[in-house]
Amino acid sequence: MAREWGFWTRGKLEILRNYLDAFTTASKSVGERLYFDLFAGETENVDRIAREPLQGSPWVALSTDDPPFTRLRFFELNRPDELEARLRADFPGRDLRVFPGDCNETIVEALEELRDLSWAPAFAFIDPNGPDFRWSTLEALAAFKKGRKYKVELWVLFPEPMFVRLLRVDGEDVRPQDVDRISAMFGTDDWRLIYEARVQDRLQPSEARLEYVNLMRWRLESVLGYRRTHPFEVRNEQGRPIYYLIFATDNEAGDRIMSHLYGRALDEFPRMRQQAIDHRKGTLRLFDDSEFGGEPEQYEYEAPWPPYGSE
Repeated sequence: MAREWGFWTRGKLEILRNYLDAFTTASKSVGERLYFDLFAGETENVDRIAREPLQGSPWVALSTDDPPFTRLRFFELNRPDELEARLRADFPGRDLRVFPGDCNETIVEALEELRDLSWAPAFAFIDPNGPDFRWSTLEALAAFKKGRKYKVELWVLFPEPMFVRLLRVDGEDVRPQDVDRISAMFGTDDWRLIYEARVQDRLQPSEARLEYVNLMRWRLESVLGYRRTHPFEVRNEQGRPIYYLIFATDNEAGDRIMSHLYGRALDEFPRMRQQAIDHRKGTLRLFDDSEFGGEPEQYEYEAPWPPYGSE
């Protein structure tokens, strides 16, 4: 059965499609372009409201064609053989491979396989369902192009609202495995300072979420050396936050392009949310006045601040 997703997934994939098109166009003069897709996902996906098929990120990347990515590496824990078979059938002759198992472990093999191409422009999409990526994976990707002008660009789904659910504030103990997963994601235990402040009511839930996002951005910039990190908050139909999309780059072109796409998304995501609500309710609007509500929102980069408790 096809896996069902909300309107926010359609919006996320549209940003990905537009960015990858710009990425390959900007690197048209270069002979190689690398794409890494961690947590590549299912072969069948559908919009849960409109019931329309959704192309997963592997299809989005492989459909980028002006010019195409030359080598694409996908990582999937569930039914990887099925995913690879479908991709090879849909895109015969392409240099692609699906790595089975935990991407945090197999990423090392994939990067080593392409070591001779570390000079090539490269993009990595990291799209987990929970706190499932490790800091060591981000480190490996950032180090892949060591000594080159630009690092691998990272676009990371960061599920900070899940921390609020996993990190209990009602007096119950937090499960050790959840502590380990979160520490592995950040590559540090510094997140505990945020959690302790939340338990002691010195931070509200929304403030704690912002601090978790900021800590990740701070470490991407200050530890891994990315020039800029761009956060974009994604909310569901009820307006509740479900994750942030964090883009990390040291390329001025990438900085400008994703800033533009995030600015556009600030307008488009609320519109898609309203369309999903209307569709669910069976509401038909005779006129779409969403484009007449004033000037489009502007996205501007704001640097991360020193992590909570570090002053």
